[in-house]
Amino acid sequence: MKQRIIFWASLLIALALLAAACRPGAPPAAKPYKETQFLMDTIVEMTAYGPGAENAVKAAFAEIKRLHDITNNFDPASQVSKINQAAGRDKIKADPDLIAMLRRSNELADKLEGTFDVTVGPLTDLWGIGRKGDFVPSQDDIDKVLPLVNYRLVAIDGAAGTVYLPKEGMKLDLGGIAKGYAVDKAVAILKTHGIASALVNAGGDVRVIGRRPDGNPWRIGVQHPRKADAIIAKLALTEWDTMETSGDYQRYIMKDGTRYSHVLDPRTGRQPRHLVSVTMAINNSADGDIFSTALLILGPQRGLELLKQFPGVDAIMIAADGRVMVSPGLEGKAEIEK
Repeated sequence: MKQRIIFWASLLIALALLAAACRPGAPPAAKPYKETQFLMDTIVEMTAYGPGAENAVKAAFAEIKRLHDITNNFDPASQVSKINQAAGRDKIKADPDLIAMLRRSNELADKLEGTFDVTVGPLTDLWGIGRKGDFVPSQDDIDKVLPLVNYRLVAIDGAAGTVYLPKEGMKLDLGGIAKGYAVDKAVAILKTHGIASALVNAGGDVRVIGRRPDGNPWRIGVQHPRKADAIIAKLALTEWDTMETSGDYQRYIMKDGTRYSHVLDPRTGRQPRHLVSVTMAINNSADGDIFSTALLILGPQRGLELLKQFPGVDAIMIAADGRVMVSPGLEGKAEIEK
């Protein structure tokens, strides 16, 4: 999970606001409305400033809850669960937002060499990181489920509004897009309510609206992947409105001295070893986790090469030996801690 990132993002923001309030001659800070809920399998914190902030935040949370109920594969009554249960048998009616998530995921999967795959469900179930103790599946176990992982097989009928998985045992897992998509929808609702300054922190995936109430940009910290109480980089969100981090330290097990994280390469069924953390700076929350997962799997060299196709999408990458690498768009902008 990303609780530690939540803590550090909240701490840095709080300290920044406190410093602004203490400056001589600083204008009075706008009164915020804050609310926290557990949704999308994580803690979601929302802080908005200005008139009508409370109503705006509650409407935004209602939208996140609606999307949570659609995509939660742990709830047998969710649309995603019904699609999984009907794999190999029936088409299932799907909400337009669910279809939009699947289409966006598959579009990027094609461009990112299949390193992100919404049909990874059989693999995540097999590994069960965080739910099966220190269980590590055998190669035979992995080989049996790999044929079920193929996003290209997902049949989406936009006109009929249905989704179909053609092989029995196939399973959707939208953990890599649903949260970011929901945050984007929530932010859109905040804006329709006239909110011009806000921060949404969904388990370490941070999205902002405008600037802080004192007029300065939001500055967000990236947790050191091997030091729970340290920050390894900071970035002011001036050109971007989203920071999202994936890493091997958020949910993992240790067995025989080897770390096994929840991040899996859908092409091999195993954990990537090139990097230990990737933070994206981007202007689209829904895409953040897709890119960070892909870069973790591809590694820095291939990842940076692919990012050239996506102007405005930037990354901070951390190797196992502590080396920090940034994409060209972040050079001179990301503050790397020594």
